[in-house]
Amino acid sequence: MIDVKPTIASLLSGIADTELSFPQCAEELPRVTISENGNVSSVMLSGEDRYSIITLQLDVFAKTAEECSELAARVNTELTARGIKRAFAQLITDERFPRFCMRYRFGIDERTWRTVSL
Repeated sequence: MIDVKPTIASLLSGIADTELSFPQCAEELPRVTISENGNVSSVMLSGEDRYSIITLQLDVFAKTAEECSELAARVNTELTARGIKRAFAQLITDERFPRFCMRYRFGIDERTWRTVSL
């Protein structure tokens, strides 16, 4: 099993502060939270996981809907440049702070970290 969340957080560190799983930030914005919704072993070789299907949810929080959308676009550009395909995106404005929710689904070779869009 592979944990891609720290690597994704590192990729996005130049865009906004990142946090793994559930947000503890309250007022510290902008912020990106990364949650893993799925991690399924797809291929095993010699008794070890080799290829997994990963589903991530990234939530971009900001003080305004416009800032939220701009940051979400930058996050999406960073991930899609690495072969990570977005499966869902929605701006949510009926919460305390605007949030752009995005979900990504991709395959990853656990030995080489090569990603494959699904």
